[in-house]
Amino acid sequence: MSRIRWYGPTVILILTILIVMVMGPSIVQKIAWAQESAKVQFVRDQAAADPALAKLSDAFRNVAKIVEPSVVAIQVSAKASPRRITEDDAMRRFFGPRGWPQSPFDLPQDDGEDQSPQQEPGTQDYNRYNVPRAYANGSGWVYDEAGHIITNRHVVNGADVITVRFNDGSERTAKLVGEDDKTDIAVIKVDGARLIPAQLAKEPVEQGDIVFAFGSPFRFEFSMSQGIVSAKGRQLHIVADGRGYENFIQTDAAINPGNSGGPLTNIQGDVVGMNTAIASRTGANNGLGFAIPIEMVAPVVDQIIKTGKVTRGYLGIYIDDLDPKMAESFGFKDHGVLVNSLIDGGPAEKAGIKSGDIITKIDGKDVRAAEELRRRVSNYEPGRKVDIELFRAGKTQRMQAVVAELPASVQRASTDSADRGGEAKPSDKVMDYLRRAGIENVTDFTAELAQRRKVELTPGVLVTQVRPGSDAADKGIRPGSVIVEVMDTRIKTVDELTTALTSLDMSKPVRLSVSEGGVKRFVLLEVPQ
Repeated sequence: MSRIRWYGPTVILILTILIVMVMGPSIVQKIAWAQESAKVQFVRDQAAADPALAKLSDAFRNVAKIVEPSVVAIQVSAKASPRRITEDDAMRRFFGPRGWPQSPFDLPQDDGEDQSPQQEPGTQDYNRYNVPRAYANGSGWVYDEAGHIITNRHVVNGADVITVRFNDGSERTAKLVGEDDKTDIAVIKVDGARLIPAQLAKEPVEQGDIVFAFGSPFRFEFSMSQGIVSAKGRQLHIVADGRGYENFIQTDAAINPGNSGGPLTNIQGDVVGMNTAIASRTGANNGLGFAIPIEMVAPVVDQIIKTGKVTRGYLGIYIDDLDPKMAESFGFKDHGVLVNSLIDGGPAEKAGIKSGDIITKIDGKDVRAAEELRRRVSNYEPGRKVDIELFRAGKTQRMQAVVAELPASVQRASTDSADRGGEAKPSDKVMDYLRRAGIENVTDFTAELAQRRKVELTPGVLVTQVRPGSDAADKGIRPGSVIVEVMDTRIKTVDELTTALTSLDMSKPVRLSVSEGGVKRFVLLEVPQ
């Protein structure tokens, strides 16, 4: 009996331990599941009862209801092969291929060759009898009740037929009213009534604002994406081959091919910009979308509607941003824009502005960047008088200029390679300095060399060879550049260049004035010792 009394509790204990070992994990899991389930239900009940979340969702829905009746899908067609329609390289590299397949899941079969027959000179162009073929798509939005629709120039450029599809499924053919290559903005127009215009925002967006991008990405028409304003004032140097006017809004709202021309709106459904570009290695959204701000779109559109073209103000100056080191070389320590050179007979030259001046204010407002000054002057009407404050030779000066109309074309700098030649050589010390900077060879720029290169003679020292990867190459000096000043000393020959450099401490940055095609700019050489 004693053995039974001794082993009985032990057996019970062992059985209990075995039961706990077998059943315990399951019980623990059930308890944990019950606790997690209760927690999820509690949070779900809280979310369902949270008026802020419901209001946010309602606000997003309302934006869609407000904006979508004004959004259009645009299809462009051409009678000639789409590959014959030209576009500048910068836009093509940024946007990728213009044409997209009829279905987003069908890949185009492209052998890279233009199948259109070559047109013989002087013969009739029979392409005009071809059936228009769709080759690209984009987006747009209704600007007014008269039927004007806004989109990007790169969407409709080169089209023979522009077809606009509205959110209700109806289609209309549009005609081109006008386009502006310097901002990538175009205005098209459809006939008929009952259009619902989008409303323009009264205030610019700010970094962090919630925004919505509308359009037809990859032909998925009337899509909507949401994000924030990531940044403002971006310059991409893609419009008009880098010579356009840019002030992009950056957003992480999804923008893809086909979104171009669609509206970017705020949380109230007001248009704050026009979707224009993406930065992507794949051609699809990577969180870097760009839109033209509405305060830049509206003045251009209004001019196109009124006159069919865009007129811009012009001072006739070549300008550059002013970094602290360059400013120090002029004895200047504040913000401003550096005047590199002037157009002969232009408004700035008539007003007394000179190369090397630093413009600090225009009409009483500070100027901090060259692109900012370009945009502000371009918005002035020709004939307007503007007050300019500038820094020259250690003093602040004020003068007045009369804005002229920007001509269709402005002289650009020549990039032709220069002839090597000439007998004049810098001293060994100066030549060593120039070579460390990357300028391998220089010569007097003579009338004979100018005639040979078919350019106007600019007395100075001609750069004939530049080492790739050097400081000079990095600063844009190239064969054909003509050095005309060293710091504030005018030079015309290699001997004068030698004298000017020898008088300086060449271990410190040296400012050169360089002429290219008659257009001067300043370069600050910083030679490693």
